[in-house]
Amino acid sequence: MTSDEIRAFLNAHVQAWTSENVDALTRNYSDDCEITSPMFHTVRGKAALGASLRDLFRGLRQWSVTIDDLIVDRDADAAVMLLKFQAVHAGEMFGFPATGRRVEVNAAHLYHFSDGVISSEKRLYDFSGLLMQLGVLKAKAG
Repeated sequence: MTSDEIRAFLNAHVQAWTSENVDALTRNYSDDCEITSPMFHTVRGKAALGASLRDLFRGLRQWSVTIDDLIVDRDADAAVMLLKFQAVHAGEMFGFPATGRRVEVNAAHLYHFSDGVISSEKRLYDFSGLLMQLGVLKAKAG
């Protein structure tokens, strides 16, 4: 893929994310994809990816995603996206009922592409900070 193709692909990917469109999102991945994240650990294959996304979108809704930076390495068929996402805790997550709280998380996603789709993705973000915003973890006063 060219740099422009990767940029266009990832911009469309973000739009599918904000639309909470699991079918569109899973089409962006290879059948044997591997996604690693603090929340879902390692997910392999489209079926498992779809299930993890459905779980996520049951708990967090009304997504807003802002791309802060996008670095493309065309020679390696890879890209790093720095982003900020916001969502509302609208359903049960981690055994905790919806709070209606709006969360905001800065993240970095590393993508590798093969045959025009994502073959692997590594998501990095402050999972503990997310849990604190949801009220699942409490910060101890010093």
